[in-house]
Amino acid sequence: IENVVTSFAPRPKKAWWQSENGVEHVSIQLDLEAEFHFTHLIMTFKTFRPAAMLVERSADFGRTWKVYRYFAYDCAGSFPHVPHGPPHRIDDVVCESRYSDIEPSTEGEVIYRVLDPAIPIQDPYSPAIQSETQWVNHPRLNLDWEQEGRNLQGRATGKLQFWGRHPVFPGPPGCTHQAQPSPGHSPKWVLFCTGGVSACLCCGSAEPSPRTARLCTAMCPGAEPPQLRTAQPGHMQPRACEPNHAQSWANTVTSELPTASCCDCNEHSQRCHFDMAVFLATGNTSGAVCDGCQHNTMGRHCHLCKPFYYKDPTKDLRDPAMCRACDCDPKGSLDGGLCDSADDPARGLIAGQCRCKQHVAGPRCDRCKPGFFSLSTDNPQGCQRCQCDPRGTVVDGSRCDPVSGECFCKRLVTGRSCNQCLPEHWGLSHDLPGCRPCDCDVGGARNNLCAMGTGQCQCRSHVVGRQCEQVETGFYRINLDHYTYEAEDARLHQGSVVEREPRSDRPASWTGTGFARMLEGGWVEFHVNDVPFSTEYDVVIRYEPQHPEAWQEVGLKVLRPSPVSASSPCGNTIPADDQL
Repeated sequence: IENVVTSFAPRPKKAWWQSENGVEHVSIQLDLEAEFHFTHLIMTFKTFRPAAMLVERSADFGRTWKVYRYFAYDCAGSFPHVPHGPPHRIDDVVCESRYSDIEPSTEGEVIYRVLDPAIPIQDPYSPAIQSETQWVNHPRLNLDWEQEGRNLQGRATGKLQFWGRHPVFPGPPGCTHQAQPSPGHSPKWVLFCTGGVSACLCCGSAEPSPRTARLCTAMCPGAEPPQLRTAQPGHMQPRACEPNHAQSWANTVTSELPTASCCDCNEHSQRCHFDMAVFLATGNTSGAVCDGCQHNTMGRHCHLCKPFYYKDPTKDLRDPAMCRACDCDPKGSLDGGLCDSADDPARGLIAGQCRCKQHVAGPRCDRCKPGFFSLSTDNPQGCQRCQCDPRGTVVDGSRCDPVSGECFCKRLVTGRSCNQCLPEHWGLSHDLPGCRPCDCDVGGARNNLCAMGTGQCQCRSHVVGRQCEQVETGFYRINLDHYTYEAEDARLHQGSVVEREPRSDRPASWTGTGFARMLEGGWVEFHVNDVPFSTEYDVVIRYEPQHPEAWQEVGLKVLRPSPVSASSPCGNTIPADDQL
């Protein structure tokens, strides 16, 4: 690229490109020689930013071009057919004015981000998003430096200034600035300055032309016509500005240099220079542009903070600690940790607020937004979305742990995603507890576990129903509080034990090892010693007859170890009650 100016000092801020003198419309085209994934562009200008410019890109080595964004001080005048204002969609092509103002006059930036953090992106991998960030091998900048009210033909990070149509080359501090004559004309007027803003005297070797008089009047706004007197160039020095009179111009000649009060640099610099464009833009009140701002400040009066610094709202503008370093978490912030440089309610800016990735929040961009977790440098959106079942997740607060991603479950819900009921519960739903108890029948079910979707309990044989509370047709049930006494374990009279193996094709119809075969007139004596308390009991004798005829009579006698106590629940029993 041509027109590179350098002081041969270490890069990067000591070399810049500047536009050709008198050329208003210029273009910078970069051949990257390979394909790059384009995400953002940051341009830093040595002096004023362009009055109008646009950013284009080519993905086919310059055969076709697509405009990314327009920038202009006056969008309606420069690009009348382009919508003005912030974009609402990623692929909107609009014109913006916030990067085309006359301030700052040095090291001003123009920033373009392909994926604007202010625009929500549902799917970063959609074709529309991929089209905007697709591989680029030729970016191009088209710049227009002419702007009404500036009277300045600018340059992209250039140092050459223009007054009217004549270039003015700066020299060392305290030097003479000489207006370069047009071809065929000899210099008649010289502008003296010493680095101060207001310390200036217009003089020459002949009467000034009307144009030169206007220029000197602009340079010395407080001067009366008699002060526009002729003198020999090179023999005059302006008087220094008096304290608190930075805007007054010298009307006498002295050998003193201007004081720092001429510059109005808020005590962050001792040097400055005059800039005609700034002078005209301020209504002929001040052309001050401070040089070498310290304490991480920048701008015409060293009143702004450099990128990656912000203005502490509790500090005075002249405080050396006014600008504090941005404290952004690299995992969740954009633009390399850039933060808002100052409070600006109209633009929604908060001093020190970092520019967060899509799913990240906090002044430092150091925590995930509610509903997201796992802050990561590698994630372009910063955090992952919580994978929580809304039926089982509490409705208040964050839906998952911002670090682990484990969801916050309702009282009867469990699982990392809150998608399972606790054991012995079923029916995940939006109800307050999340699930309901299985309530399996204690006698009819094998346990209190049930299917999470249907609530079906695990029933015993010949028991049906969700809770196993119904007996299958053709079967009966006995009370749950019962005792079983096997006849083959009892004392037999005129009987014998018959052991029987159960069949594999159907359930056994007996319990224990088999049966006690009893003959007519025989008896079986059961020894009962585990009845827990005295109450009414039913006695059930289960048998299988060996003959088709039913039994004619079965007798039962209760033999007690001792008389019944009158105070017990069985105190009203008579001896006949024990013969059944």
